[in-house]
Amino acid sequence: MESKKKFYSISSEIKLLVGIPDRIWSALEGSSHLEATQLYQLACHVTKSLQLDSSSPQSAQILKWFPVLTRQWATLSHFKHNILQSSRDILRDSSVSDKKTAEALCSILLLEDSSPRQVFAEFLLARKTAIQSCLTLDLPTASIKQQVHSVASVAERTLRQIHSIFYSHEDSGDSSSLLFDILSAVCDTTSQQVSGGSYHIKLELGNFGRYLPGHIRDFRPSLASPAAAIATSYLQQSVNQWVETCSGDVQRGVGKFLDHITTIRALTSIRDDVYELLMETEGDRASWKSVCEKVLKRRFSIWSEFLRSLFVTRIQAIIQDSLDKTTTETQSLVSEAMSGIQHSPEERSICDYVWQESGLDLPSEAAWDRGSISKNPLESGGLFMKTKAFTPKSQSICASLDERVATLLEDLSHYTNEVPSSGQERAADVLRSPPFDRYADNTTLFGFMQITSVLSATKLCDFIKAQLLSCKAQLESGTTDGENQRPVTIDRALLLGRLCGSIVDLCVSLKRAVSIADAKESKAESTRSRSRFKQRSSTSEVLPEEKEWYSMTEMFNSQRAEAYRIWSGTTSSLLLAEFAAKLEDVTPSSALKMITKWDKIEIQEETDDGKKVTSTILLPVQSSWYVQCLLYGLCEEISRVGGHALPRSTVSTLIETVSTGLVSSYADHLKTMKHSAQTLNQSQALQWLFDVRFLSTIMSGRGETKKVNAAYQKQVKAIVDALEGFIDPFDLDVFHPHLQQKLNSHCQRCSLLKGALTNPNKHMYSTHRAASATYQEQHNVLPVASSQLRFNLLPLSTIQGPAIPAVQPAIPQVKPQPHKPKMRSPSTPNLFGTSGGFHKSQTVPASLTSKFESLKTGWLSNLGVQPK
Repeated sequence: MESKKKFYSISSEIKLLVGIPDRIWSALEGSSHLEATQLYQLACHVTKSLQLDSSSPQSAQILKWFPVLTRQWATLSHFKHNILQSSRDILRDSSVSDKKTAEALCSILLLEDSSPRQVFAEFLLARKTAIQSCLTLDLPTASIKQQVHSVASVAERTLRQIHSIFYSHEDSGDSSSLLFDILSAVCDTTSQQVSGGSYHIKLELGNFGRYLPGHIRDFRPSLASPAAAIATSYLQQSVNQWVETCSGDVQRGVGKFLDHITTIRALTSIRDDVYELLMETEGDRASWKSVCEKVLKRRFSIWSEFLRSLFVTRIQAIIQDSLDKTTTETQSLVSEAMSGIQHSPEERSICDYVWQESGLDLPSEAAWDRGSISKNPLESGGLFMKTKAFTPKSQSICASLDERVATLLEDLSHYTNEVPSSGQERAADVLRSPPFDRYADNTTLFGFMQITSVLSATKLCDFIKAQLLSCKAQLESGTTDGENQRPVTIDRALLLGRLCGSIVDLCVSLKRAVSIADAKESKAESTRSRSRFKQRSSTSEVLPEEKEWYSMTEMFNSQRAEAYRIWSGTTSSLLLAEFAAKLEDVTPSSALKMITKWDKIEIQEETDDGKKVTSTILLPVQSSWYVQCLLYGLCEEISRVGGHALPRSTVSTLIETVSTGLVSSYADHLKTMKHSAQTLNQSQALQWLFDVRFLSTIMSGRGETKKVNAAYQKQVKAIVDALEGFIDPFDLDVFHPHLQQKLNSHCQRCSLLKGALTNPNKHMYSTHRAASATYQEQHNVLPVASSQLRFNLLPLSTIQGPAIPAVQPAIPQVKPQPHKPKMRSPSTPNLFGTSGGFHKSQTVPASLTSKFESLKTGWLSNLGVQPK
């Protein structure tokens, strides 16, 4: 009977042993690693009980009775590796629940008979491997966004699982943790459940179960030595080392990822994805803070310590690269424009460009609706560009520059949230207790953007400066490949000058970039008028947020002024050299070429006996041809380069240089004649006197420097006195009043054509005097025109018939009224030495034509000239 029971006992154990492999496979397929571990250890216990792993006589007898057991142990021995491998795979998967992870750790601990510290170190190593696997560049299906998301997710889950699985409260005397709870439930014979789950395996042997020995039925896995809780200090030290190690890996791996991203918008998408991830997982900020305090003994932010610096560095690199490309591209466009200037008529003659009508002269929104015109100067229409003398080439270069900077600013705004809805988003973030401040780096990025923009603008300005120095050197050394290339070199310098002015006025995005760090958040500050700086007289009046842009403006304006100085210096030297040659040419052929019309004037003189004698005198009525050619050429040159948009200081300097040079030429020629004992006849002296007085009068736009003007007037007076010395004194007294009248008339006729040389701030001549109080003039110019369609906004004339014949009856004749001559302005020089100065007309124009002739035209030709 005893032997029969023993046989049944052995048979029950063998039946149990044979069925365990299938149950282990089923447990592994169902991810029940702890169950598979217990079954494996049960199989080991049964094998040891049957002594199948030994060479004892009992083992040989059992194998003889049950041949199926011959390969059973070999099959069971391979399960240990499979269970360990599957458990370690669980450790590398951060998406697995805390309970499953703790069960996998218990399986490793039981199978390898290790300590909690050892499995803790293995857990950290597995999670480090998991993070490194997320940093692999050759993943076929994962995007950079998904990989960065995975890195943040693994780090966050790891810290939380360390807290829930390994951390124990030493201060409260409670050393329990999820790992120890499960381990106790598995090893303890009295504990049945943990967190609602049973860890005792059910044998399910049916009737054979009653024959199993008690040590088989009550089997529980055990450890060789009791498991000791992990000390908090050791845990915190290990976790900090793990964080430091992973931080280095993330810095290298994610840094390589971000190098493949070329837009800030894509970086923003990744940052926001991490933000949403941490918002979901770290929604309870108090809980996350507690976890970090316990496992790290400090505050910890995955974004701040793992990713933030990488994103800031990459954004700065994108900004730097974009601005460098913008500067290089702009320099290339400038070089291309300079090399092809010979094939650009609008660049060589601003006058032709300005007076050429185009359908793009007005903005597309509306012609006269001021509110509908775009605030972007580049979209203000061709008419605006023509008033500023911004040629198409300058516009295209500025448009390219501004578009690139605007694109970069828009890209940056996605990250810095510089959009109208930013306030609402910030309020929502505060209510949701955000895991980190997405806009904490705005100040850093704005500062970098401003510094880099300033450096790029300075680099561009230095390039323009180098080109101007090259042009200046070519003009001074004469290395311009012939006289035909000299105008091309000058036009290149002018192109650079106009470009500097257009950059200041048209590149509003560059202004935003240069002032972005100092600008206020209000929208009104970012849309201030571009002309504000022109209305200030000192940098102390510049607003703080615009000081950098003011410095940039000064820098570009200085190069603009230098370009115009090159032009004015070369122009004045060429004109003065040509004038000196004409002045010194006394050949008969030259005299015939330069002769002008003289007017016959009848005068009456009273003899000693009271009789009146009528005689005829000849006086010049216009300046010499070479004088008129010089002045016309100077005005033509000013008009060619866009004189209406030139700084007034540039025009004044040019006029001052030319007028001083002309007077000096006369003085030098008179000295040469004196040394060579040459003399002038009275006719030559009268013509020269007329020329000098005409030059000193018409070239009144010299500027307001009193000391320089006083020296100039003194020199003019000396020349006038010298020329008057060649004229008979009695004849000079007779000629003088008539000469003044002819000079006055000539100046009035020339004031429009040569108005660019006059002072735009003062009325030189005004022969139109007020009419009688009883006379009411009809202000209607329509009778002059043959067609009234062009003036449809003006009142129509009440007089019918052809336009020209209708003029005479439309304007009544007015009788001259006695009028007291007006006194000469103190600022008007009296070059003739008389008290009357230039006499003004004492009669009122009697026709419409005379009215037009009497208009002050000096100001008309200087419309649009910019003040200094």
